Amino acid sequence: MRKRRIKKNFWFDEDEDNSLKNLSKLSGKTEVQVIRKLITGATIKEKPPQEFYEIMKELLHFRKDIKTIKDLSRYTKELDTRRVEKTLKGIDDLRLRITEKYIK
Repeated sequence: MRKRRIKKNFWFDEDEDNSLKNLSKLSGKTEVQVIRKLITGATIKEKPPQEFYEIMKELLHFRKDIKTIKDLSRYTKELDTRRVEKTLKGIDDLRLRITEKYIK
């Protein structure tokens, strides 16, 4: 069964319509999602640039690599120090890129 059973129709002037479309485009959400967020009191945030998602993928990659190192060291009772150093270097490089892009 549908969760949303009540239909509402709205009339907007051109300025209101343009504002809604602009909010929708900036946030990456549909107009309906924007209206629902505004009704619940949430703020509409601008959608992050594509670079943000690429950085998040890199962070996820480092997390997976660290988990793999941890799991391997648990079973082999040895620590692959070269792999740890490589992962730490990658994390440091990513941190520097983030700092240069967003802080400096």
